[in-house]
Amino acid sequence: MLPPPGCPDCEPEPICDPEICDGMDNDCDGQIDEGVRRTVYRDADGDGKGAGAAVQGCVDYGWVLNNTDCNDSNPSVWQAGRFYRDADGDGFGNPNQWLDSCGIPAGYVADATDCNDANAGVKPGVIKSCGVGECARTVQACVNGVEQACVPKPATAEICDKVDNNCNGVVDDLPPITCGTGYCQRTVAACADVCELVETNPNKPPVEVCEWMANSCTPGPARAETCNNIDDNCNGTVDDGVMTTYYRDNDSDGYGAGAPIGMACTVPGGAASNASDCNDNDFNVKPGAVKQCGVGECRVSVQACVNGVEQTCTPRPPGPEICDKSDNDCNGAVDDILTYCGVGACRRSAPACGNLCEMVQTNPNKPPVEVCEWGEYGLCTPGSPSAEVCANDIDEDCNGITDDSSNSAAWLTFYPDQDHDGHGTDWNSTRACYQPMGTVRTGGDCDDTRADMKPGAAEVCDGIDNNCSGTLDEGNVCDQSLCQ
Repeated sequence: MLPPPGCPDCEPEPICDPEICDGMDNDCDGQIDEGVRRTVYRDADGDGKGAGAAVQGCVDYGWVLNNTDCNDSNPSVWQAGRFYRDADGDGFGNPNQWLDSCGIPAGYVADATDCNDANAGVKPGVIKSCGVGECARTVQACVNGVEQACVPKPATAEICDKVDNNCNGVVDDLPPITCGTGYCQRTVAACADVCELVETNPNKPPVEVCEWMANSCTPGPARAETCNNIDDNCNGTVDDGVMTTYYRDNDSDGYGAGAPIGMACTVPGGAASNASDCNDNDFNVKPGAVKQCGVGECRVSVQACVNGVEQTCTPRPPGPEICDKSDNDCNGAVDDILTYCGVGACRRSAPACGNLCEMVQTNPNKPPVEVCEWGEYGLCTPGSPSAEVCANDIDEDCNGITDDSSNSAAWLTFYPDQDHDGHGTDWNSTRACYQPMGTVRTGGDCDDTRADMKPGAAEVCDGIDNNCSGTLDEGNVCDQSLCQ
């Protein structure tokens, strides 16, 4: 309060304000807190929640306007009521599991709107998603306390629209398009940007406008069919009209025989592309091959196969050999004629054919030249005679008669051998150069009528002089015979 104006010593006049609830007479009417007191409750634990009996007073420390505290001695426990089990800890309780309590028990919440208390991801306000692509769908997880099922939209056939129509997680996954056959076959993606130039402004060049859509497939161009295991002309048949027919070729000479055994681009081993062989077991007998037989002037050549038939080769007959540098008698030797001269031991042979040469003046201004002619001009020179040797059937003196020496000193003694045991009798011997019939050159036979009696024969006990020694059964041969 301030003293009245002009009277500093006067009692100050009170300053009056609107009454507020503060335990003072603010409006100077002699009453304290009149008209501003309120119903308050004691808040002993200072948690902002009161308890106990209501009193009229001011809202001040320790007093609050509510009486919602069920435990005014513990500031952390104040709420009384029904609380619901929150098993999954998502802040939302199970309406079917509850407790009435002062304060919220552990594992409980005041909210009772959970529709699946075993799954923290399912609660009010949560959105469930299911399906992919065009089948995707979202729903509220809980509606009025009931868990909602999320059912994807039905799938449709995939089309080229940059959307997953068949709901498999892949956009526009249509299989590639294949067209044409053989060499003409082509494969393109099912979907593609199809572009064209569009004139959008007459004053500007056309612009390319592309649209994603189903692609089109155009087969490639055909080509002439070749034998390569490919359908080049794209008619659906591989190597039609260009494969080679082949036949069995047993002798591997490049020529087959018999009926066809197959068709291919490449003729396999053991086969040929023709059937013209006339002997399919002989490599050397085939078309174009030549058979040869005979030698010299007898030699003949024939085609091995003629019109599919094997030909026989027959040599020409031989003729007499003449001096013409040919093998006329077909023995493999040319001009192998011999000429002979002399008789007996002097007889000799020499080639009958040879050159006969002479010097011929062919040009008066040049020296003569040697000119030779091949013919029967061979030279033969006899051997030299020698003294006749008796009883050897050789004409050493080359007079045409064997063993005809006139020199009696060279003659030999011959013994008649009637029993042909190689020994003759001495009493009827003869001397001559030519050996008479029925004689031998060894005598001493003591009985020319018995072949078992002769010089050198083994003596046996038989009362005969077997070895012509002049003694019968000598050497105790008879005693040995008895012992035996």
